[in-house]
Amino acid sequence: MLVQRGIEGSAYTRSMGTRLRHFETGCVEIELDLRPELTQHHGQAHGAVLGYLADTVSAWAAASVTGDVVTAEYKLNFLTAARGELLWARGQVLKAGKRQVIVRADVYASAGGQDTHVAAALATIAPVGKEG
Repeated sequence: MLVQRGIEGSAYTRSMGTRLRHFETGCVEIELDLRPELTQHHGQAHGAVLGYLADTVSAWAAASVTGDVVTAEYKLNFLTAARGELLWARGQVLKAGKRQVIVRADVYASAGGQDTHVAAALATIAPVGKEG
């Protein structure tokens, strides 16, 4: 499976501690613990971590539909500070074509059992081959 290859084949993904939370064709969720080394000077998740989650979940959702992919671009909107114990993201394929897959990604922070929507992204993902 491409998602498993994404975890095992990427030292960065492993170092982030990324875990698969939910998987179905066209919709993927991932999560990671919000550790102190992933925060910025105000104690909230660093924006780069939120970008990583949006990018990764978008690519994995696209891969679930088209096979091997790379990110062509994404736009990320920060909605509020990301504080808590856990960060998670959902990627949902909006349209899959031969040359590009459009994915919406939403990133959440969980604190005390409450989820807060902290970022939203729209990504263009490029298929580069089939799962093999």
